[in-house]
Amino acid sequence: MWRVIATFFVVLLIIYGSYLASKYIGKGLSKSSSSMYMRLIDQITMGQDRHIAIVQVSDKFFLVGITAGQIRVLYELQDEELFPIGPDENEGGQAALDFKAMMEKLNDLGKKRR
Repeated sequence: MWRVIATFFVVLLIIYGSYLASKYIGKGLSKSSSSMYMRLIDQITMGQDRHIAIVQVSDKFFLVGITAGQIRVLYELQDEELFPIGPDENEGGQAALDFKAMMEKLNDLGKKRR
């Protein structure tokens, strides 16, 4: 009986530890990618190892295609051409859930079953 309870607590500690690790690793990656002269404005995944990104260099904006083998400037954007776009209406307007929100949702499901 004690072995089952101990295993349960070990699994909970592993899940909580992975949550903390992903949280702090994510913060560390965003800090290490800072630059004084350029900034990633936005990016979208187009497929496996294929992205389109908007990069700001000084006061210029570039639409950049990124694949596993190359990076290519597709278009130079003007400041007037940039405007925020909301979430896709086909997806119901829902933004992607982060890990914390998913864990809270699972926790709520567990409470309802009791």
